[in-house]
Amino acid sequence: MYIRAKFINGKYYYYLVESERSGGKIVQKMREYLGSREEAKGYAKKHGLKFVEPTPGAARATPDALDRLIALKKERLGSLRISPEAEKKYREDLAVAWTYHSTSIEGSTLSLKETDLFLSKGIAGNKPFEDYLDAKGHKNAVDLVFQWVDENPDRRIQEIDILNLHKTTMWGREWGGNYREVQVYIRGSAHLPPPSSQVKAMMKEFVERIGVKEGMPDPVSQIAFFHSDFEAIHPFVDGNGRVGRLLANWMLLKKGYQPIIIELRERKKYFNLLEQAQVKNDPAGLTWFFKRKLNQAFDFYLKRADPKYDEWLKTKKKELVL
Repeated sequence: MYIRAKFINGKYYYYLVESERSGGKIVQKMREYLGSREEAKGYAKKHGLKFVEPTPGAARATPDALDRLIALKKERLGSLRISPEAEKKYREDLAVAWTYHSTSIEGSTLSLKETDLFLSKGIAGNKPFEDYLDAKGHKNAVDLVFQWVDENPDRRIQEIDILNLHKTTMWGREWGGNYREVQVYIRGSAHLPPPSSQVKAMMKEFVERIGVKEGMPDPVSQIAFFHSDFEAIHPFVDGNGRVGRLLANWMLLKKGYQPIIIELRERKKYFNLLEQAQVKNDPAGLTWFFKRKLNQAFDFYLKRADPKYDEWLKTKKKELVL
């Protein structure tokens, strides 16, 4: 019997593991979850087991190594000269993928191909009309975010911007761009959004905090926290998830990062991490998730822009023990 640390969503979790022979092979079976590092150390001392501190090499990427890799990718991208044509093509590809996944998370039935055909050529099939409205609105909102960044990356986020982002996202809905006036619920979540009477004041305070915190170190962690906070307020009748992800990506772009795409297959995990941050006041998992997605976002861009990227990345991963 021994204690093993597993690195999950940016945190170490400790388990009691036993090795046993099965079918001529030695297999490891987890017998008990021990909890935190201190709890695991206490268990080891009580039962006479050896406690070995986890090493960076034991995890696919430690938080520090991942932060450094993201910084290196950001620097690599900044050193490249990207043609306007290449940048336009990247944004078109990004907008389609971003729109498909973000609207699908909220229930759209359009496939990636159907989303692409509709956004690029205006070809619609026999899917629900609302799904095409959602795709068009989201693509327009993506364009709006890039427009704001291109015009002035230092532009401070205001309440009116968030309302305009919602109005654009919820294209074709007369209630778009207005805070909710009813109580809403998050399906499957233990978090209960505040009463509608508190929304306006909470959003005003939310925007003020964004301005105050913009110069803080580790901006990605701060943006993940803001995203959780926005989704906790749930200021609109509908469209909160889409607008929240657009807002988070606007904040990332303002800091010189790339937009992240939370994929449909990650929906359950993403919702669970949001709930963990909101209900248990533990944003560590969501922060780690954001950083992993940001790492992938740089890959999405650099693989298109840098012919030597794969070779460069392999070298950097070796240096960082990834």
